[in-house]
Amino acid sequence: MGRLTGKVALVTGANSGIGLAIAKRFSAEGARVFMTGRRQEALDKAVAEVGGDARGVQGDVSNLADLD
Repeated sequence: MGRLTGKVALVTGANSGIGLAIAKRFSAEGARVFMTGRRQEALDKAVAEVGGDARGVQGDVSNLADLD
């Protein structure tokens, strides 16, 4: 059982770089991870890479309409 079992994490910019690394670690620690990214294709690949209970939500956090 990981330190984050039963927790939910939202990681923005999770389709690459630091965001992807954080999503992987949170998932490995047992969290249910929701990942956001601007490009759907890259986000889909990142979600598959993280695996587990990860889910992807396409959007740009700098766009107010996407935040709704």
